[in-house]
Amino acid sequence: MADACVFLKKDMIDLTHVDDCIFISNSSSVLQQFVLLLSKGPKNFIFTDKGKLDKYLGVDIKKLDDGSGFSLTQPFLMECILQAAEIDIQMMNARPTPVVGPLLSNSDGRPCKHTWMYCTLTGMIGYLQQTSRLKISMATHQCARFNNDPKLCHECTIKCICKYLLGMMDKGLIFKTNMKRGLECYVDADFTGGWALGDQTNPESVLSRTDFVIMFAGCPIFSNYKQKLP
Repeated sequence: MADACVFLKKDMIDLTHVDDCIFISNSSSVLQQFVLLLSKGPKNFIFTDKGKLDKYLGVDIKKLDDGSGFSLTQPFLMECILQAAEIDIQMMNARPTPVVGPLLSNSDGRPCKHTWMYCTLTGMIGYLQQTSRLKISMATHQCARFNNDPKLCHECTIKCICKYLLGMMDKGLIFKTNMKRGLECYVDADFTGGWALGDQTNPESVLSRTDFVIMFAGCPIFSNYKQKLP
């Protein structure tokens, strides 16, 4: 076992998530033999063979037209997010960028006015950003900081993210492998916020932030946005 849900053998890779699996191999005969072993072998597993991979855990997977790689998109999840946030696709204009900059707690601010659940939307947007829309990582993180007591200003920020997604319905991550490039990690940090002088229990004073992207063969495989506590 190479990972909690990734299993390797000489000529095949198995990615498992609960009861969903992806089998990857350079040889179709290897895959056919393995599937036959699962269904007709001593364990006699009962499962459904979906054939070639085109969807997995709500992610649409498509080969690029030139065959050089593939793309990951989540149009269905984005539609669900926009519907949950009561965004009228026909009436509203898309934003060119998601919201930028730290949000304040605004403890004395106006209360939320919408009936939708703030935490539900930050959870949906969080899954989207870590799977196929890395550009909204900071904006998503800023909103999630106030899940416990969101105000109208935080709710409006969720709306801003959703309006940005309006123009990204068919966009996602594109993977084109470059075997001349191995494992790469890009890191950036900001330690100039002066958070040590502020109230360490107040999220507004936590200004030290870092972000990183890990690449393999030219493709992003992991990205994370963290806010460091003093």
